[in-house]
Order: sequence, then structure tokens, then C-alpha cells
Amino acid sequence: MAYSDLYRPAGVTQALTSSGSSAASSAVGDQTYAVAITATENVYVTLGAAPTATATNGMYLEQDWPHYLSIHPGEKVAVLQVSTGGTVYVSELTR
Repeated sequence: MAYSDLYRPAGVTQALTSSGSSAASSAVGDQTYAVAITATENVYVTLGAAPTATATNGMYLEQDWPHYLSIHPGEKVAVLQVSTGGTVYVSELTR
């Protein structure tokens, strides 16, 4: 891995509440190419311009484990609880 492939915090973290309905973040910044996601409860996550997370289209993320996902500038993160609501932290990463 080259040094230029590493990401650093962009200084923006959004807190989303996961529940029985999909909740979406605000659009990430124009220099954001990855996000670090940590959840206090298990959730389904999906990314996109206007995402809606479901159990069938979302990626399962286990609570208390950070996950790093590639994202395009301007996209959003949507979350849906698996069984219990909680807080999902979406931290933007840049090069």
C-alpha cells in the first residue's frame, strides 16, 4: 500500500439514530472518499445518492466494530436497526 492510498479524518462525524425505519445522513463532503462507521447496535447500511437501507439491500454491520467503506463525494449513508435502535457514527475520511 502506498502512502498516498491512506486516508485521514476530514473532521466531520455525523451521528444517526437507527430505528425500524431507514435513516439517512447528510451528503458527505466533496473531498470524502471513504467513511468509518461504528454503531452501538447491529445495523444494516447502504450508500448512495438517495439510499434507503433494508434487510435485503443493506450490508450487515456488527455493533462496536469499526467498518471502513468507500464512498463517492456527495453520497449519503442510510442505516436500519437489526433488532434494537442505537446510534451510528459516520466519520468522513479524505486523502
